[in-house]
Amino acid sequence: MLLLRIFLLVVSSNILHVIAWGSIGHNLVARLAQSQLNSTTNNWIQHYIASDLRGDLGRIASWPDLILYPDTNPFDYVHWLWSRDLHYINIPAWNCSYIPSRDCVNDRCIEGALKNYSRRLVDRNSDYVEQQQALIFLVHFLGDIHQPLHSGFKNDQGGNAVKGFFLNGKNLTNLHTIWDVEIIVNRIQRHFQSDVNLYYNHLLALMLNQSAMINETYNNYEEWVKESVDYVCKQVYLNDNGTRLNVSLNFTLGEEYFNRNWPTVDQRLTQAGWRLATLLNHLAEQRSSTKLPPDMQALIIMACIAIGIFILATIGFYQYKPPEIPDRSPLLAE
Repeated sequence: MLLLRIFLLVVSSNILHVIAWGSIGHNLVARLAQSQLNSTTNNWIQHYIASDLRGDLGRIASWPDLILYPDTNPFDYVHWLWSRDLHYINIPAWNCSYIPSRDCVNDRCIEGALKNYSRRLVDRNSDYVEQQQALIFLVHFLGDIHQPLHSGFKNDQGGNAVKGFFLNGKNLTNLHTIWDVEIIVNRIQRHFQSDVNLYYNHLLALMLNQSAMINETYNNYEEWVKESVDYVCKQVYLNDNGTRLNVSLNFTLGEEYFNRNWPTVDQRLTQAGWRLATLLNHLAEQRSSTKLPPDMQALIIMACIAIGIFILATIGFYQYKPPEIPDRSPLLAE
């Protein structure tokens, strides 16, 4: 099956194309969320995770990125290019507002994708593969919507066209990659002994301590986009000197930028984890209370009637005893 082959690709690939949080960030968000799922929800989602992945939601979280590139999905990447636009929202430069009718036409953006896949995951008319894909996209896009530059400016491609150097690095990078990967990687290396599990434990404690402060509305996607836009306009584009970064001049960002922004990265990762858990728990509850479509209900009723008739007929057959026929043979003389 194509989907299973891509699952194996996700697990084994050593090549990383980053278009959102990077594989580490997405894995952390999924792990944080899974830690807060109730047993009903966790048992439900296990149905959609390949058995060789041992039920780990984090190991499917980067799949929507990896399917988009020929070196990570050489057989099928062209068939998934339609999903590229669903990873982000573009707003006019320094407009600093999100207007869905302008920025998410026909729901072709991350907010629209979250609404669509939330519905599809619990739609009883969707088949197994459609629901499996819906879960994976949902996990991924919930992470994306909390990365500020996935609600970035159209003119610089969400910071991808704003280039420069970060923390004395010798290789040219861009602002989007700094927020996807480099702040997270440097945070782990500098503050958590290069151990991602230590960082996860820190984020888990942070998430649980501030859970009451996180907007717990399970599907307030528009508000989450606006949060990211606010970070973009007030914080992300300010360099070490407090002036704006732009596409015309390469930047050099150092310790001041890193120290000012890693707390925001921590916060967005924990918010994403908590909100993903809240969303999945709600969808599991909604699924259990959702009625079957009328045609499916009629089919089940007809099947039950047929089975009942068969059982009654079978019982009747085995309980039936034919009447005894009297012996009409002549009496034998003594």
